Amino acid sequence: MAVKIAIIGGGSAYAPGLINAFIHHAADFSGAEIALMDIAAPELSIVFQLGEKMIRAAGVDLKLSQHTDQREAVADADYVLTTFRQGGFEARHQDERIPLQFGVIGQETIGPGGFFFAMRTLPVIKHLLADMKALAPRAVLVNYTNPTQIVAEAVTHFSDVSCISICDQTNDDQSKILHALDLHPASVELESIGLNHATWSTRFTIDGEDGVEVMNRHADRVLARPDISNRVKRQFRLTREYGRVPNSYLQYYYYPEETLAEAKAEPKTRAQVILDSLPGYYQHFREQIAADVPHLTHVRGGSIFGDMAVEVMRSLIVRDGSIRTLNIPNRGAIPNFTADRVVEVPARVEHAGASPLVQDHLPSEVIGLLHMLAEYQWLAADAIWNGGRKQLEHALASNPLVMSLPLAKALLNAIFPLQAPYFE
Repeated sequence: MAVKIAIIGGGSAYAPGLINAFIHHAADFSGAEIALMDIAAPELSIVFQLGEKMIRAAGVDLKLSQHTDQREAVADADYVLTTFRQGGFEARHQDERIPLQFGVIGQETIGPGGFFFAMRTLPVIKHLLADMKALAPRAVLVNYTNPTQIVAEAVTHFSDVSCISICDQTNDDQSKILHALDLHPASVELESIGLNHATWSTRFTIDGEDGVEVMNRHADRVLARPDISNRVKRQFRLTREYGRVPNSYLQYYYYPEETLAEAKAEPKTRAQVILDSLPGYYQHFREQIAADVPHLTHVRGGSIFGDMAVEVMRSLIVRDGSIRTLNIPNRGAIPNFTADRVVEVPARVEHAGASPLVQDHLPSEVIGLLHMLAEYQWLAADAIWNGGRKQLEHALASNPLVMSLPLAKALLNAIFPLQAPYFE
């Protein structure tokens, strides 16, 4: 029987990459309806027109629909994929700018910025879960919306909806490390565990050789290259220090002075840079709608984004038992964490979810920070979902980059007047 897949955030600049991935795997999605839903009607219309043309040009058996009503899109869905950004990049700019005024890093998913983002995101997730329960009670939620860890904690603890949360950061980190090494290996294995945006490698090989040893051997050369970002260089520095490859987001915790100074020195926030680039993406989409045969040359997020989300859903449908690194409840997979804490871990994909694979202990020298982050993100989910102002202050104060109740109160005082319409 053909499936229905609702994409919440279907008018984003990511969405054509998703459609492209569905086309690539069309044999496994034969007859599927892909219901694009977005509150941004003009952008949704562009993506829908482009997607229909891409499907016709490929000659595959997929059906596309467009919706500005979430309930209409979700009704009778088998899978719901979330890729939305509540408040858009304008709100993200505030997430990044406001903390800098208080001497704290401003970033999309970590620190105060991630907390602000979660305060906007979880109310939308709450309404989505209610719609799914009423209109698609057997649907699986595949979450790609940030901040992934906090969203996953909330869905896990406050709903009975089957949920898999996904992040492709490890894939992106691997690509950038290989680029820094000037390597194009035939085979690479990089497995990492921990929390979303806070993982350490448990296995890294490059053509069968220990990848950590390769990185350390070339570290001095990479650190001297002006064309390699400081973010990637910090991964090399941390790898040399700890003998494991860190998620690139760990730079904010281990080098807070450096990352804060760099963010303050930038003339624009990352959100402003993206806002400047967005019209170019949609202009490209319009050009491809007008072309005889559409050919995407640039999509926000690149092909990795679309491929990973669609491949996970493909595995759910065909039940191939594939192993993927996912964000799901621990259930004893990582011994250092409680059973109901969400972790990022290799897991076997099943029909309506995934089962984590048992891992070894992480060493004490890295696990302390991860425990702090895990408890902070659970507190954030609980405070935003159930609590009042005091609970929000206490949760934000427990963030490793804040660690101050007066600072947490000041940050919330600054953001509430700017983003209050998004909070519940």
